[in-house]
Amino acid sequence: MKVSNEFMKSFIKEEKPIYRVGNELLNIWLKTAENDSNIGRFYYKGEEEAKVFEEFILKAYGEFYKILAGECVNKSSVFQEYSDTTFIVMDGMSFREGVLIYNMLKKDYETMLGFDFSAVPSDTLAFREKTGVSMGNFKEINDPKNIRVSSDEKYVWSYFPDIMLDKIRVGHTVISSLEEMYETTAKIIGELVNKLKSGKIVILSDHGYIRSEAGFVFTVPSNIKTNLQNMFGSRRHISMDDVDASGLVKEGYVEEFAGYYLVKSRYVWPVRGKYSIYLHGGLSLMECFTPVIEVIK
Repeated sequence: MKVSNEFMKSFIKEEKPIYRVGNELLNIWLKTAENDSNIGRFYYKGEEEAKVFEEFILKAYGEFYKILAGECVNKSSVFQEYSDTTFIVMDGMSFREGVLIYNMLKKDYETMLGFDFSAVPSDTLAFREKTGVSMGNFKEINDPKNIRVSSDEKYVWSYFPDIMLDKIRVGHTVISSLEEMYETTAKIIGELVNKLKSGKIVILSDHGYIRSEAGFVFTVPSNIKTNLQNMFGSRRHISMDDVDASGLVKEGYVEEFAGYYLVKSRYVWPVRGKYSIYLHGGLSLMECFTPVIEVIK
């Protein structure tokens, strides 16, 4: 992928290019899905394109990540933006899956695709706090083979795909696991949209994820790897009360925001033992931009 001159010109001119970046990232995945219907190749090719795009953002405008963190914290929750709506939260669903789900649903329903932002850190706990909706109000889906809803729920929370992503660890087959994960996610959403009687359904996500395999991440020098290992372990965020990571902030690998140190972009480091391939909690494009699909029945 080569970043277009048109995008570069508009990106440079805009004082707050956050939505321009989000739309461009979403279009990368839409175009990838349009050009290749094979799910395995879609995941691979889209990731390559998204990585090149994020590399451009990182090098051209490193301050963007501070802007992104601010938007994640300050933008109002989607739950306050819609009325007379049923909400389905798909835990861990990224632009990757969101685009495929959108293409699936638009065959049968009037459907619109946009994006929102995770909370900071880009994890479930922070998102739940931001929604302003008690988890007691959500109908929880934890078994894709037994999806029970009464049809009039207003809030639904699916623990998929995140629960499957978390179980895909080093040593397992990546592509087939991603395909299975998507198919399970699509099955859940298809059944829920069919069963829920609301005339408007908004499908969203609490956070996305980055892939830690070689080729999809940015390299870091050995001394930086050691510092990241010692301070963060296998996490992508830590409380500023726990350690002093100001040196990593100055080096450009970490951002500080809202009381946390957040690893930014696609920087990762090796961790001993088995570890998840798919990570979240930090400050990258694929973690913090999240899909929003509006379905009109």
